[in-house]
Amino acid sequence: MTAYHVPGDLIAFANRLADASGAIAMRYFRRGAAVETKADDSPVTIADKEAERAIRDLIGEYFPSHGIIGEEHERLEAKSEFVWVIDPIDGTKSFITGRPLFGTLIALTRGGWPVLGVIDQPALGERWVGAA
Repeated sequence: MTAYHVPGDLIAFANRLADASGAIAMRYFRRGAAVETKADDSPVTIADKEAERAIRDLIGEYFPSHGIIGEEHERLEAKSEFVWVIDPIDGTKSFITGRPLFGTLIALTRGGWPVLGVIDQPALGERWVGAA
């Protein structure tokens, strides 16, 4: 793979995705969101599903040719050069029990290589962003 420099607009967009996901997570945090159990016996809440849906909707609106791999919904790779990999609430067990140690994980790959990553912890007000 040749060197790739992530444009500032993609970094800003990834931050926007984290903002959207974090806002949804905080709307449900410590408010008793209903919990379901997935096939792998891990928990999932309405906050997980809504946050991922918000991220997917934004990607679809602004970058419809980009693929998406998420934890809660179907895989939409579309043989795209760019694929977003998202976990809307990493640490669902912490989220469910009211501990602020959960976050949104967002990555962008180009040709299968990671070029951008965001870790956002909305309950703690902390965010880390890394880009090639």
